[in-house]
Amino acid sequence: MKIPFITLKYNLSKEINQFLVFLYHPYYPQHRIMIFKAFSELETLLKNKKDKNKEKMIIKKFIKDFCKEHNKKIKEINNFSKIILKKKSKKALTELAKLMDYQWPKNQPNYIAMPTILPFSPFGNNIFYFSILGQIYNKNNKNVLFIASHEISHFIFYNILKKIEQKTKKFVPDDLKNYLKEILAVVLLNRKPLCDILNLQNYKGNPEIRDLQIKKPDGIIVLLTKFINEYYEVIKVKNGKSFEFFLQEILNILLPINKEFSKKRTIWNRYGNQLSKNPKALYLYQKPIKIKGVKIILPPC
Repeated sequence: MKIPFITLKYNLSKEINQFLVFLYHPYYPQHRIMIFKAFSELETLLKNKKDKNKEKMIIKKFIKDFCKEHNKKIKEINNFSKIILKKKSKKALTELAKLMDYQWPKNQPNYIAMPTILPFSPFGNNIFYFSILGQIYNKNNKNVLFIASHEISHFIFYNILKKIEQKTKKFVPDDLKNYLKEILAVVLLNRKPLCDILNLQNYKGNPEIRDLQIKKPDGIIVLLTKFINEYYEVIKVKNGKSFEFFLQEILNILLPINKEFSKKRTIWNRYGNQLSKNPKALYLYQKPIKIKGVKIILPPC
């Protein structure tokens, strides 16, 4: 099986563009808040600036100044990132591909890992940006290999999902799609031997999925992440079915209730990481989504 390489590259223009994209992204309004929470001085610099070219110049200078200030630490992170990718990326991607029953096409381009000081890690096409902000401040150890495995699981998910959509003529709405890709990343990255390669223990995933709950037809309430992990265990591990078959079964359950995920997304877009400070909104977000009209193959937990 062909395993793509992961090459570390940096492009200042692309990073500037990512800042501009997520300061005004209509689907991810919380990302603007995250950027200004991480860089309050940038918020001050951009205040009342409506000219895009001026904004671009301010952001460019801000990034360059920040990188100059933390130059030594950034060099250390980049050097370590190159080493860990060289030593472990093939092994990690091999295990990820096994977990998802995936084979890269012969014309698959190599992945590009691009460091960014954004407080999150965007991705697109064969490029993923990996946030080094936490490492700069010694606040977390989410290194490039972890982020690569997480983001590349999304790339693979979208490829498999596209195949399912074309086959079934049923298309998955963006809100459900985004929640599902993040939950599947948790399910996959917590599986051996991948979690051992990544040195992960009980990875809980992004904050927006941690409070989502499902109410089964028998009345039992479980975290959605746990529910999907149980399905993976039964369908993929115990019964030896393909990842595509497993994903199709999950979609059969979740597509009829996809509007409930859009309601959750509306709440998250409004409150984000401040959700816990608003009891009423948190209650609505944690309120279990009822599964309707589907036979559940799993035994009670």
